[in-house]
Amino acid sequence: MAKSSEERDLSGLFKALGDITRRRIIDELMIRDKQSLFEICSRVSAVHGISSSRQALSRHLAVLESAGIITTEWKGTTKLHTLDKARLSNLVSGWLLTFGD
Repeated sequence: MAKSSEERDLSGLFKALGDITRRRIIDELMIRDKQSLFEICSRVSAVHGISSSRQALSRHLAVLESAGIITTEWKGTTKLHTLDKARLSNLVSGWLLTFGD
């Protein structure tokens, strides 16, 4: 049976959230938006003890962006990453809500 676009979207979202490094990136973007890759690398390493290369973190950011969890914008030659809080709120107010009291 083929998945609907909503099911594919939800699967991509859970895949993106399923990795601890990506969740720590989200934690850091909750504190402050518009962070560069360098800033995110520094914070994830210093605060969470996760030592990943910039290339590895860049791939994690690409997964988060593909899932619609973060957005990016360019400021000069620097790519800035911002958390799309509405995307995560929709998850909580959507499918997960069906499991509430």
